[in-house]
Amino acid sequence: MIFNKLLTDPEEIKSKLFDSIERNESLLLTYFNQHCFNIYTKNFVYKKLIDSDFTVYQADLGMYLALKLFFIKKIKRIDATKMNGVILSGLISRKYTVAMVGGNFNEEFIRRETNKRGVNFVGYYNGFFNEPKTENVIEYLNNLNAQVYILGMGVPRQELFAEKLSQSQSYKVIICVGNFLEFYFGTKKRAPVFIQNVGFEWLFRLFSEPRRLWGRYLIGIPLFFYRIIRIKFQRSKLFSVKKLT
Repeated sequence: MIFNKLLTDPEEIKSKLFDSIERNESLLLTYFNQHCFNIYTKNFVYKKLIDSDFTVYQADLGMYLALKLFFIKKIKRIDATKMNGVILSGLISRKYTVAMVGGNFNEEFIRRETNKRGVNFVGYYNGFFNEPKTENVIEYLNNLNAQVYILGMGVPRQELFAEKLSQSQSYKVIICVGNFLEFYFGTKKRAPVFIQNVGFEWLFRLFSEPRRLWGRYLIGIPLFFYRIIRIKFQRSKLFSVKKLT
């Protein structure tokens, strides 16, 4: 079950990532929040990748509450956007070469902004390419010879593409970041910090993009907790049966 493999300590996430880069080992890294869990329950291909190919960390309030209340007592809440900011800062300080895919940015804008922030940037591709272009995008990225590839294409598209990209060469470190790039480059605003801290950033995002996000939050959040509680009940029932037998 996915809950048994989720990383819950930011230091462990950083250690796995930077150790992989230093040792020239492949790594697929992604986050896992309540929206990811809802997709995980119905998308078999995504589920298989998460279970078998990816290093995955728990992210954001919903998954934190699920793990804390139903599975693990001591756990650190990880903010995926902040975690990716920490990761990118580490890549910058170590001067690792970075390529990015995701968002809908002008390449001149990306080059200017990455240069301003000290990113050892080697290339960018818009995240809205069509499926027939996948092989061309992979060829372009391979020619960059980056040490790290950052994909911000949304779940599950970024994970599916990451797996294809990883198969094209023997060594790749690929980090899936969702909409982190928009936040990082300032083209999309996060909720104020106090709203983030009390766990209502989802509401801020819902009011910011109601047409795109109403289903994810107004339907997705209750559905997520229903599924979590059902899993907890099934586990408790199974444990009781085992004790009786």
